[in-house]
Order: sequence, then structure tokens, then C-alpha cells
Amino acid sequence: MTTDQLLRSDSPCNRPWDGPWDRLLARVRAPSLDRRLAAGCPAGISRALAIRARQIASPAGRRELAQRWDHVLDLAGRPPVPRTPRAPLRRDRIAAAERDVREMLTILAGPLPITARGAAMASSLLSDGTGPLHNRRSPLGLGAAVREATRQMVPFAGPRLEEDIRPGIDG
Repeated sequence: MTTDQLLRSDSPCNRPWDGPWDRLLARVRAPSLDRRLAAGCPAGISRALAIRARQIASPAGRRELAQRWDHVLDLAGRPPVPRTPRAPLRRDRIAAAERDVREMLTILAGPLPITARGAAMASSLLSDGTGPLHNRRSPLGLGAAVREATRQMVPFAGPRLEEDIRPGIDG
């Protein structure tokens, strides 16, 4: 099911049971739902996935995701805060991937629809403490992960290039 189908008012995902409680549950479960969407799980297989796909690909969801990534760029430019309960940011990787993040922000702010999978990939990067944004031992480069999320956001983007997904801090 495409994002366009999810956003249509006559979509099966816009039924009476898609009420405030369902939307709240989808938001509370967002990290796990985003991981499933990012892995390619079809949004139409469950109500929660369909609702989350619609949330994250909506204009409001896109703005929120862009604000979260912009906040990461802002935090990366500041000195680290000692003794914070948050996962540490890999400032070196963020600096190396800044251009890729800015390109992703352009897509998120643009007028064209995006796929829920790409948006979920970008969201998962923010919340995954074992990923390249937070973990220095992550074998995946942040720039490569952001480029793949951006590529997945654009419908009909074509096949992924294997050489673009490589380990390291090169971005």
C-alpha cells in the first residue's frame, strides 16, 4: 500500500476505528513500528502500521522529522553536555554527513509526497542507540544511512547502489 493510498480519505485505513486512541497507540509504539516500516514491512498488514505510516509521511510528520534532524545538527555543533541521560551523539559522523542530512531535509520540506518507509528509516536512525548516530562501534556510516533513507523517501527512486551502503565514518 502506498503512502498516497494511506492518505486518501476513502482508504481502508481511514475507518471509524482509526480514532484518537489508535493514533495515540501508534505514536507510543512509533520506534518499533518505524523499525518495521524501515525494514520494508507493508503498512497495510496491520492497523497500527497503517496509522503510523500515515502519521510519519503526513505534512505534520514530515515537519516533525525535519525538526528532529535539524535539532541533531544544532546539538552536534555545540559542546557535549556532561552527564546527560541521552545517548551520546557521534559528532564526527554528523559533521561528515551534514550535507546528506541537509539534502534529506530538503526532501522532507518539499512539496512532493514521500514514502513511509524512507521517513521511518530516517526516524529509526534518530532513535536507534546502536546505530551510526549514537554508537561509535556501529559499522554503518551515517552518511550512507541518511542517503539510503532519502533515496527510499522518493517514490520510484530505483534500485539501491550497493557501494553507497558501506561501513565507516565517512558519512
